[in-house]
Order: sequence, then C-alpha cells, then structure tokens
Amino acid sequence: MNPFTKRLSEAFQRTLAEVPWFGPVISAVLVAMLVNLLTDTLVAYIGTLFAWVILFVLVILIIMFFYAYDTGQRRRRHNLGPVKDLPHPACQRGLIFMFSNEATLREAIQYHQPRLEHCWLLVTQQTQAEADRLKGQFSGVNFDDVFIPGLYNTQACYQAVRDIYQREAPRLGFMPGEIVADITGGTKPMTVGMLLACMEGGYPIEHVPAQYDGKRVVGPLPPIEIRIRKL
Repeated sequence: MNPFTKRLSEAFQRTLAEVPWFGPVISAVLVAMLVNLLTDTLVAYIGTLFAWVILFVLVILIIMFFYAYDTGQRRRRHNLGPVKDLPHPACQRGLIFMFSNEATLREAIQYHQPRLEHCWLLVTQQTQAEADRLKGQFSGVNFDDVFIPGLYNTQACYQAVRDIYQREAPRLGFMPGEIVADITGGTKPMTVGMLLACMEGGYPIEHVPAQYDGKRVVGPLPPIEIRIRKL
C-alpha cells in the first residue's frame, strides 16, 4: 500500500470512528444508488412486474438473514462458553466501568440496554482518549468520566467508586441497588479498590468473561454476577 492510499484509508477509518453519523449516511446513500441502478437494469431487461418481484424476494432474504444472524448471536452469547451455568446480573439503570477495552465495554452496555441510562467510566491518562472516542457510539446512555490518577492507584479507585454510590448517584436520582460495578477492566490494584468499595456498601458487582477458541480469545461473553458473602 502506497503512502497516499494508506493515509486515505486511515483518514476514512478515523472519520468513521469520530463522526457517528458519517457511516450511516454514506451507507444509506450508496444503498439507495445501488437499489435505483438495480431497479432500472431489471426493468430494462425483464419488465416492471418481474423486477419488483425480484426486489421483493431480495428484501425478504435480507430480512431473513438479519433475523438468523441476530438469533445466532444471541444463542452464542447466552449459551456458549464457561458461563452458561453461572448467574447473570439483573439489568441496571447505572453502570460503573473501569475502561480498558472496547469490546468488554460494548458487551456490558448492550447487556444492560435498554434499561441502562447512565455509565460512569473510570479512566486513566492512558485510556481517556479511547474512551472519549467510543462514548458517542451508544445512544440513550449518558456518560461521566471519572479520572483515576495512575494505573495502580487503589485508594483513588476505591474513593471514586464510593463517591459515585454515595454522592453522584443520589444526585442523579439513582438508588445504589440500581447501579452495578464492572470489575473487568483496569489493573489489579484498581480492581481491588472497586471491590473494596462495593463490598463495604454491599453494592452489585459483575464481570465480563472472555470466550476462547482453543487458546485464542475470540470475544467477550455476557456479564456474570459476582457474589461475595460476608463472613
């Protein structure tokens, strides 16, 4: 790939990632142009009636494909992997997520939609830019960034989660039991801080496990509930 083509490809991918409406608009325009071209071609060769019959059959086949694909994805997410016998958390209005991976964040948000209204993203200097890029891709969900100074700052993570439950959530009209904390991302010290805050208040906890194909990670699975019984 020559430098011009490479730069053009990178610019196109960056635009798709940073401008949420660009991809759907371009796709709609291209699909409309292709439909018009196909319709004109079919009418010219086989007549209007048969052209519309063929288009109707194509639309039905496309709808069947979407339905079959969605059914297969739902079955895979809910029945495959080592979590099929483990409890899943209740869908919540609020989510606290230590951001470090796009796939796990997307899985957690999609699991809790359409009930999910608010997501607090715990971010560090290393993850701030990527988190900002992704927030515009989830409609109907409000985001707040909670900055953690340092990848290994257990105390800061503990205090941030505690403040969300005790101050930020009530201010926005959330009860503590309507918010789940996800421990999937972040470093182990950050996870410890979140766990301590949740155990102290008795708040819900979840984890997004990975699905493996042999030794390779092929994607996240739906969240599982983390239950810790106080001694």
